[in-house]
Amino acid sequence: MKYPSKKQAKGLFEKYLNGNCTPEEERLLESFLDSYQDDSNTWTDLHFNETVKMHIWEKLKKQAQPKTTPKVRKLHGLAWIKYAAVFIGLVFALFSYFKYNAKDEKLLKIEEEMIVLHTDEGKSNLSEKSAGEITNKSGKVIAAQQGGVLKYQKDNALKELVYNEISVPRGKTFKLILSDGTRVHLNAGTRMRFPINFLVGENREVFLSGEAYFEVERDEKSPFIVQANDLEVKVLGTHFNVSSYQGAAEHAVLVEGSVQVNNNGSMATNFKPLVIKPGQKASLVPDGLNINEVDVEDYIGWTQDLLIFNDNSFLEIIQKIERRYNVEIENNYVELNSARFNGKFSEESIIDLMNTFKESANFDYQINDGKIIINKKEDAYGDMN
Repeated sequence: MKYPSKKQAKGLFEKYLNGNCTPEEERLLESFLDSYQDDSNTWTDLHFNETVKMHIWEKLKKQAQPKTTPKVRKLHGLAWIKYAAVFIGLVFALFSYFKYNAKDEKLLKIEEEMIVLHTDEGKSNLSEKSAGEITNKSGKVIAAQQGGVLKYQKDNALKELVYNEISVPRGKTFKLILSDGTRVHLNAGTRMRFPINFLVGENREVFLSGEAYFEVERDEKSPFIVQANDLEVKVLGTHFNVSSYQGAAEHAVLVEGSVQVNNNGSMATNFKPLVIKPGQKASLVPDGLNINEVDVEDYIGWTQDLLIFNDNSFLEIIQKIERRYNVEIENNYVELNSARFNGKFSEESIIDLMNTFKESANFDYQINDGKIIINKKEDAYGDMN
């Protein structure tokens, strides 16, 4: 279906408000909402005044009300219009329904932390906007940084492994190009230990805590191995994502090629490694691995600065938000932890994001001592008190 232009979309919204849209026009309007996922489609040119924005929001919200009063455990089943999977993430960009609150943003006092690189020469703080060279204790250049990418140089003269370690704080991401040409996208709150040069003919092994997306240069003689706590991923050359955050399920998602995944945990001593296919996710379970078919975009969207929730529990969402924005969230509305949500966010501020979920999940929040505190809204959902 062809997407309408912004001018046509604005006219369709006005007809929608007046109840004059034909079924075909409603489908066009929905297609325009879907197209928001494409960065080329922006809403800033629609120029709705505040009254119109409010009317659109109220009409959509009324249309979305469930026929029965749900309990918290059924929050994920709310009857949003059929593009609900993206609608939560679009509320602010579409209608600017909530005012950006600079005062609340300042109350958070989010401190910027530096990316830290540990070499045999010591510790270096890296900025995503800087450029320069990294040297070893002998003064030899081993890597060069240009913006948010640090590229290591190949040196076949090295006969022993020398390791560097990089730590990416919450609120930031960073990219590495290893000496073999492998590209590594490091997510917020991630630490990785890696050789400055791999030895010819031997395994290329790195050690990960957090999350990273790997684009591995193929080398038939030197398998690439990621050790992520109890999860081990072994490849010759392919693209995959590994997540091993503390307190979250460890998993690997394959984008292309094939990988061998192993559970090195003490509960899985007799477990044999499994090979997964593109579009599959291997998750650690006590006695081995659980394999599922997934949409890989949900797991690698962070490399494009997207925050995607696809049937995630609210507890998982809180963890992702804390890492993305470098904030601390205290949830006193514990019944929400198991509720599941869909959404897609890109450039929203933390206040925009919290207000979106506040409206969707019907909770209150406040900011105290630099912390976001979520509380149950009084009389929310009527029969839940």
